[in-house]
Amino acid sequence: MSEDMREYLEPVFIRARNLPEAWYLLLKKLFEIDAYTYFPEWGGGADEQGRCDNSRREFDFAVCQITHPWERPLCDILPPGLGIPAPPTTMDKIEEYFATYILNPYKAENESYTYGERICQQVDDLIRYYRTYGFDHVKGCIEIASPSDLARGKSLPCLRLIDTKIRLDRKAGVYRMHFYVYFRAWDLWGGFPVNMGGLQLFKEWLVEQIGPHPKTGIPLEDGEMIVMSKSLNVRGHMEPFARARVGL
Repeated sequence: MSEDMREYLEPVFIRARNLPEAWYLLLKKLFEIDAYTYFPEWGGGADEQGRCDNSRREFDFAVCQITHPWERPLCDILPPGLGIPAPPTTMDKIEEYFATYILNPYKAENESYTYGERICQQVDDLIRYYRTYGFDHVKGCIEIASPSDLARGKSLPCLRLIDTKIRLDRKAGVYRMHFYVYFRAWDLWGGFPVNMGGLQLFKEWLVEQIGPHPKTGIPLEDGEMIVMSKSLNVRGHMEPFARARVGL
């Protein structure tokens, strides 16, 4: 095949101020580009014969930098007249998701995993390392994925890791906690708003738990979020609402 005939992946980079703007800009970008659309043959709503009646329109790879993720509200407030029956999430749902799922170490008997179960196994050590050794290291990564996940087939966590980095803000004279989050697959319409809102509350909670630098007393404050996914997508049945939200 001629090199000129080859189709290349097209990563996208979005920079947003806050979580509602990040959601909006990603939705808009997904419908402005020639995004890949397909019907999943395994998982994602496909039956045992590999049939699925719900398509996915997805980025090849998306990176979104959010500079002020703490700004309220954490979710988009839908303007009237769009014909969207209900918002994907609300502040109440985000707070519930954080309190009862992200910071919940338990899983039901019929659950293979929960994010909270795996986060809570590691979070005490993460806090202890920062409190003990200070902030100038890059050891603080919480892994949601496990090598045993793949053997279960379809039961794979979408959220794979929450990597943390504390960096001195040389202009403000404070340290800031930054999150680097990777999702294997991710529902942009419904999953992104509640997941990101909950993770932002988790970051704020971590900042409170860690406190100032243990040796210098320099304060620790909230920082940025950089989120990545190779399958950030909108499902076919939600596409009309997603298009309506961004005026396309």
